[in-house]
Amino acid sequence: MLFGGNTINKSKFIGFRVTEAEYNKIEKKAKKAKMNISQYVSLSALDRDIVVFEDLKELIHQLSKVGNNLNQITMLVHQGRVKAVDLDAVKKVVEEIWQLLNSLTEKTKRTGR
Repeated sequence: MLFGGNTINKSKFIGFRVTEAEYNKIEKKAKKAKMNISQYVSLSALDRDIVVFEDLKELIHQLSKVGNNLNQITMLVHQGRVKAVDLDAVKKVVEEIWQLLNSLTEKTKRTGR
């Protein structure tokens, strides 16, 4: 595993027992975080918050659509085919995306990441 560009040699082993239900819960959380159980438990035990951004793909998709729409409008304006543009809908979507990104940023700041 790499931390700050340095390879860390993990030479110590820690073993512990959990119930079937605990194991399943840990395994589910690790998969959700795209980690193996060892990585997940190690980071959790070392007080590292694990933040999973589930809706990031949808956010990127929406942002891409807004960008495409703005590019199309820009082309039409440069061609002289459009004289006035009402960007209220675009402004609303951009504000929603901005608020979502702001909330994600605040969550990561509060968790110390």
